[in-house]
Amino acid sequence: MAYTQNIDSMKALIGKRGGLARGNRFGIQIHHPANNQIINRISKLKSLYSEIPSEYFDTLQEGNDVYMLCSAVTLPGKRISTMEAKHNHNLSKKPYSMATDEVSTTFLLTSDYFVKKYFDIWQEMIVDSTGNHYKTMYKEQYAADVTIHALDGTEKTNVGYTNILENAYPIQVGAIELGNAQEGLMELTVTWEYDNWKMQEENENYSYYKDGERDQEKFDAIRTRYQKGLMR
Repeated sequence: MAYTQNIDSMKALIGKRGGLARGNRFGIQIHHPANNQIINRISKLKSLYSEIPSEYFDTLQEGNDVYMLCSAVTLPGKRISTMEAKHNHNLSKKPYSMATDEVSTTFLLTSDYFVKKYFDIWQEMIVDSTGNHYKTMYKEQYAADVTIHALDGTEKTNVGYTNILENAYPIQVGAIELGNAQEGLMELTVTWEYDNWKMQEENENYSYYKDGERDQEKFDAIRTRYQKGLMR
């Protein structure tokens, strides 16, 4: 049976599914594994960031600042790993495993280099480089789940798709170029390693924002002002 296609049926289909997805409607939840107990145990690391008040690390736990400064994020894909097998004199590909893509995120840099310090601290929790010999920590001390939300674009800012990176950590923090010609906004790229990613089903009326006062318009307005270079 052949399917009939026309513009009205396409509009009805798109309308029934909440409209077309937009790439600029997203949110990312990152819970920094740092806490005062761990920071106090790493005295050398704490001395390097002595200008940061102790209560500053409580802010790292929330992730709201990181969300507002995140300007781009990648939803990872998966690829089925196969091997060729012969069946009835024909070669066919048989699946045996699955591989996941790397995830990269881009953050706007503020004048206090908050995001840079945020991930510098995290990477020092992975490999302590403050001594003559580097020391690698246990994974449970530095890994954390990272949640990526693709919003559906409605007024209620419902989540259309949620992706959870399990046991994620920043495997690479990109270089920052400084120079007389660098007059534009500065950004930092972070590449993530993780065990696996899983899709999470959301309730129909689920809203990404836990705090009702911090609505989508407020976050978008702050992000837009950063992008236009109006905030210092």
